[in-house]
Amino acid sequence: MHARSLLVAVVGLSCLALALPATAANTPCPSDAFMDVSNSPGAGKGYARPRVEAKCDGEELVVSSNAIPHYEFVQITPNPLVELNRDYRMPLDPKLAEQPSPLPLLGPSGVAINGIPLFGPNEGPVPPPGFGDPVYNAIMDSCMGHTARQYHYHALVETCFNVAREADEPSPILAFGSDGFPVYGPYGCRDEECSEVIQYKSSWEQLRAPRIDTWDAYRFVPKEGAEYLDRCNGHSADDQGGAYHYHATATFPYIMGCFSGTPSADAGRASDRQNRRRDGGPGGGSGDDPRPTAEQVSEAAAKLAIDEHKLAEALRLTDGRVAPMNFAAAARALEIDARDLYEALGVTAQVPPRGARGGPGGRRRGVGPQRQGGRPPGPRPQGPRPRQ
Repeated sequence: MHARSLLVAVVGLSCLALALPATAANTPCPSDAFMDVSNSPGAGKGYARPRVEAKCDGEELVVSSNAIPHYEFVQITPNPLVELNRDYRMPLDPKLAEQPSPLPLLGPSGVAINGIPLFGPNEGPVPPPGFGDPVYNAIMDSCMGHTARQYHYHALVETCFNVAREADEPSPILAFGSDGFPVYGPYGCRDEECSEVIQYKSSWEQLRAPRIDTWDAYRFVPKEGAEYLDRCNGHSADDQGGAYHYHATATFPYIMGCFSGTPSADAGRASDRQNRRRDGGPGGGSGDDPRPTAEQVSEAAAKLAIDEHKLAEALRLTDGRVAPMNFAAAARALEIDARDLYEALGVTAQVPPRGARGGPGGRRRGVGPQRQGGRPPGPRPQGPRPRQ
């Protein structure tokens, strides 16, 4: 009788376990961090209602959304706001990788708590030569979002997530990276006792105006002080019990500067962005060009009659940099045509003819007709850049 009771108890516990949400061992499901957007104002008349659902499935956090903002949509780019239903999967119990890895050059690097995807701190190739800092170039709405294939963020504004935070309170979670680590707002506790709430800051420094090729306009410079973050814009600090996490910051890289963990396969997903780069780069995967080996760099330097270190520097391979690979940007830095660089590295690319408008090295001066409606020749007007 005792054995039968024990068997019934075991079976009962098994059934209970099957009825509960499946999560990684000892890891609580963070689904409560996500917003309920069902009663929000939505994007406006004529647009689909916003939708976001979060659940845990085995060892993954799964976020389903339709990329429609829960607030009024203000069109900044020529691209319309469209409903794009997607699932975003990321590790439920993220671990720090041995080495950080680059964000995708294009496409999602995480998802916000309202279901809007996060993109890295660079824009795409349009208008050419492109890849500038969209925040610097003033092509973002007041919540730091805009449309390409879908509405997405390049930075995060805490108040856009209906956060009512007091001055002496730390910021809540605003997003999750594709590697599973949470992204908090800019404010956090200085220590475990939260004796003081401080604003966390990026350790990246601006070298030049990031109008184009953003990743070449900034450098990570480690800084002393509890308020400064690491290369990826995160830390393992007492404000979250020593657990690693990212913070949104007021300056580049705004959300994340790289992945400190191992990103899921959704990072840079081609179906979440414009179909091809139009500047010679790959159209699938993360949009990044392939990372060349040391041997490829050495051989390419010899073929191009360029100093090997200079070539490696243009390719973002020096000084411990962890940045997306972009041969077209490297060619601009070297003042050569990207077609020559692709060929020297032994990489096949679909590139326009040399000197073509919007081509590999950018349109050469005096080549190609002036685009109708474009800015006429002469000095660039002063003041804020117009929204595009």
